[in-house]
This record gives sequence, structure tokens and C-alpha cells, in this order.
Amino acid sequence: MAKNNQGLYIAIGAIILILVVTGTLDLSGILSNFGDLGVTDGGLVDVDKQIKFHVIYKYGGAPIASKTDKFNLYDSGGENVLEANLDTDANGLITTGSPYPSGQSMYLRYEDSNDKQWWSFTVPKMNPSDAESATYNMIRLEGFTIGTYTTDSLKCANGTTIADAGTYNITNSGANPHFTYSLANTGSDNTGLMTSRDPLYDQNWDIEVYITFSGTDYEKLIIYDMAYDFTLGSTHYVGKTADAYALTLHKVGSTYKSLGTQDFSFWIDTTSTTVGTTSVTMQITVVAYGDHTYAQNHGGNFGTEAVEIAEHTVTIAG
Repeated sequence: MAKNNQGLYIAIGAIILILVVTGTLDLSGILSNFGDLGVTDGGLVDVDKQIKFHVIYKYGGAPIASKTDKFNLYDSGGENVLEANLDTDANGLITTGSPYPSGQSMYLRYEDSNDKQWWSFTVPKMNPSDAESATYNMIRLEGFTIGTYTTDSLKCANGTTIADAGTYNITNSGANPHFTYSLANTGSDNTGLMTSRDPLYDQNWDIEVYITFSGTDYEKLIIYDMAYDFTLGSTHYVGKTADAYALTLHKVGSTYKSLGTQDFSFWIDTTSTTVGTTSVTMQITVVAYGDHTYAQNHGGNFGTEAVEIAEHTVTIAG
């Protein structure tokens, strides 16, 4: 009798397999009902728990520890504060005062002097065993310590260096100067820069290299090899977005993954200027937390929370 039943089960299984393979039988509706059991997304379940953030330095891995009143939790629009003046403990952990359900989108903002960052995240689901045993829903976030950018240089194509507050003479040195501006992080290992987005003011927090031109004959200069270019009043702006990682001193063991330096090359056509009268101030400014679109639309303001990290000024004379 048992052998007969076994043969029957095998036959029924074979028929079902044929129907599924040929598309005659659709199991999706049947399988979807398992979601009613509370197990979805690969076995993860929705929870409504307090969040414990583990905030660490992206480069180096140490916790961003013992920071008092440096974090604010915002809603999904980044406008309304849900919890203010949160702290990290000695292990880089932040515990929210209220529970938050899986699927809720939020922002966390960090500011400690010139170290600033926004994180966007969605409260995750948990596996069933953790959902039953854990008090908190864990979220890991990565931050940074800003580097030191006091070493920069401006060189001509022939290798001549023009010091800050120096002069480039068109008559003596040539009408089409090619420049390379170099910036280096001379701070501690694993310091540098990261980018994020400010939802409150709807601005990118990028690393921007701005070059402005003003003074006699500024409008006669044509600048090449920059990413954006606009004029506001009597000032001509050009620039490009820097690579935050390139300007980070990232060291793993004894090996540097990033040396913390970046070069920015451009050249200027000065052939339309007037000999003997041209006197243009060229100012190179590097900012963190900048947004060049915002600058173009707000009178050259580099960003609501932009921080200058380097500056170099040269006079271009005829």
C-alpha cells in the first residue's frame, strides 16, 4: 500500500512540474500568500524598534566616539527634526529615544567644527531571530575627519612656480599661459573629504575648485579646460568639482591607497587683452560643502555651509 502511494505522489509531482514548466500552472499567487505569515524579502521581517547607529570613520575604521550634541535626526524631507542633539558613546554608538518602523526614510546630520555630513537611509528590516531577541535595530554609518590643505602650488607649463600673491606677466611670459594648480592634504593619515547632499537647502556638498577673474580686461580672457563657466556682475567664474577621495590620505597598513593630492590644469587665451593696461586678479578658491549651481544662482555664494580649505591669488598683468 505504501509503495502504491509513493508511486502516486511521484506521478502527481511530475504532472505539477510539467504544468509549471509549460506555464499552465502559475504558482506566484500561491507563493505570495507566504507573505501573510510576516516573512518577506528573503526571510526578513518588519520591525518597529529604537535605532542604534554605529558611526565609524570610513578611512581607518575607528568609531566616531564621544561626540556630544553633534547629531540631529530628521524626517524624510530633511526639514523637521525628529530628535536633536544626539551623542555618540565611547564606541561610536547613537541610540534614538523613539522607535521607528522598517521602511521609514530619514536623514542624520553630523557637524563638529568643519567636519560635516548628511546621511540618507531607510530603516531596515531584520531577520526573524534578531527581531525577537534584539532590543535595537542596528544601522552602520561612515564619516570622516577633514584633512589639512595648507600646501598648494600654481605652476606654468615650463615648471615655473607662481607664489600666492605673485604675478604672471603676459608680455614677458607668453599670451597663452598653461597652469596647473596642485593641492595636497598634509594632515594625518586617513583624514580627507567626503561628499553628501543637504536636503534642508537642497544643495550638493561637493568639493569645488572655483577660479574667479576680475579687474581691468578680465572680460577679454578666455579660459579653457574647466567644467563650468559663468559671469556674475564684473566677475568671471570658472571651475570644476574635485575628487574627494583623491584628496584623502587613505592608508591601509603600510600602503597608501590614496595620496591626498590632486592637480587641476587649465589654460588662458589672453591675446585680446591690451598691452600695458591689463591687470586681472585671478583667485583660486577650494571649498568643501560647495554647490556650483547654487553659486551661479546666488551671486557667487559658494554654498550655504561652504568651508574654504585653500586659496591662491595671482595677478595677470599685460
